[in-house]
Amino acid sequence: MKRYLHSSACCLWLVSLIIASWPPVVGAYENDTKTLSSGWSAYPPYSYIERAEGISQWKGLDVELLREVAKRAGYFVDAPDVDWAKLVHGIETGKRDIAAQATRTPEREKFATFSVPYRTETMVLIVPRGKSASLPASTISALVDRIKQKKFRLGVDPAIAYPSAEVRAFLADPGRSDQIVEINDRELLQNLIGYLADRMVAARTIRANGADGVVEEHPVMVEGSLHLMFSKASVPPQVVADFNQAIESVRADGTYAALNEKYTFPILVRLTLKSEWFTIVDIVGTAAFALSGLLLAFRFKYDIFGALVLASLPAVGGGVVRDLITNRETLAVLSSPIYVEIVAVLVVGGFVAIRVAIALRESAFGVAAAGLLERRSKHVQFLIQVLDAIGLAAFTVTGVVVALATQSEPLLLWGPILAAITAAGGGILRDVVRSDPNVPFIKGELYPEIALVWGAILSGYMIWQTRQLNADEIALGIVVTFLGAFLTRIAVIHFGIRSPRMSG
Repeated sequence: MKRYLHSSACCLWLVSLIIASWPPVVGAYENDTKTLSSGWSAYPPYSYIERAEGISQWKGLDVELLREVAKRAGYFVDAPDVDWAKLVHGIETGKRDIAAQATRTPEREKFATFSVPYRTETMVLIVPRGKSASLPASTISALVDRIKQKKFRLGVDPAIAYPSAEVRAFLADPGRSDQIVEINDRELLQNLIGYLADRMVAARTIRANGADGVVEEHPVMVEGSLHLMFSKASVPPQVVADFNQAIESVRADGTYAALNEKYTFPILVRLTLKSEWFTIVDIVGTAAFALSGLLLAFRFKYDIFGALVLASLPAVGGGVVRDLITNRETLAVLSSPIYVEIVAVLVVGGFVAIRVAIALRESAFGVAAAGLLERRSKHVQFLIQVLDAIGLAAFTVTGVVVALATQSEPLLLWGPILAAITAAGGGILRDVVRSDPNVPFIKGELYPEIALVWGAILSGYMIWQTRQLNADEIALGIVVTFLGAFLTRIAVIHFGIRSPRMSG
């Protein structure tokens, strides 16, 4: 018994000695994790609080990007909810170590060190709809001059350092204080005061406040680089070097492109869908298909209701099928009456015009119209094909853009498929309804294949553009796709190229 007690005492003594010599757990954690202090303020889609099942957490492009960069650099960033102005002041005093979303300025360089650029931002002037025309300019310098001349009241966020030196000089000019309004986005929209903001942030704000129809973007935009900002008072140069290496790493392996696509590309696509030129493309496609249906109705002697059916199916049928497949919240044809109105006006107007022309055969107009439409069926057929080619080109673009808007992944698969459905689906339905035994679009006509190929080209271009996020280059890609699909279809018609069949 004594031997047992003696052995137990020895064991307890050894355990006590080990515990006494073991370093404190908290101290070891602090020494190993290299924690940096920061903070976030709401700036969606770059940083915002997401609440789900009673749990709140910071989400956004910059939030995820900073976490990944810090992890690769070997650091942990403690980032609670902090007002941006207080965060910058903390960087200046050394109470905070790091801040994302920072524009490099001479004033900040006095107290902060900056990383290499980790992303770009596009600043845009949001003005009441129709107001852009009163501020004509092609450069940011010219725009600032126009704002000065017109005494235009400009809303700004006082905490933001705008990337343009001209804008910063304008805001710092004491003589312009009567033109500058420091106010939040919601109040700016309610009072319809023009304001400068990041393009993505502005788009989110406009949508949240239902202001799509009352404001617009000024065409002049300015791009700037954003950096991680480190306090000179608390962060040594080696830490900055570690983060620079990590930033290059996330750019090189595609992590940045993936996050960029996740958070900002859907907003840019929505801006494209809302843009005037895209609406024109969509209307051109709808009108072209409606007219081709009207001419078919005339050629095969349908009544006015039959003409409406033959015009409506290619004009909106493919889009309806596409929207049902992608489970869009609102079908495009139901979101705006303009498409149905175009079909109705063209069919009714065209039907009346044709009837009048036939009734006036004795007049010069009647003879010309009747001759074109009745005695020259080959010309009518060619006109139908040209209109179908225009519709094909327009709806190829629409299909890919809708694939982006609905985040149908992978884009390289669903972009071409939705392009073909949008462009050819309605035409196939039209030929089935009019009991055409050939159904040209799937029996020999090289038509949906063109939409597939050009849809794939545009999808690949869009995937590449997630690294650039340049709206002008996206617009260029869409225009090239439209012209390419149209000219390809015209060449197919001219040279009589047919799609290979399974049998002779």
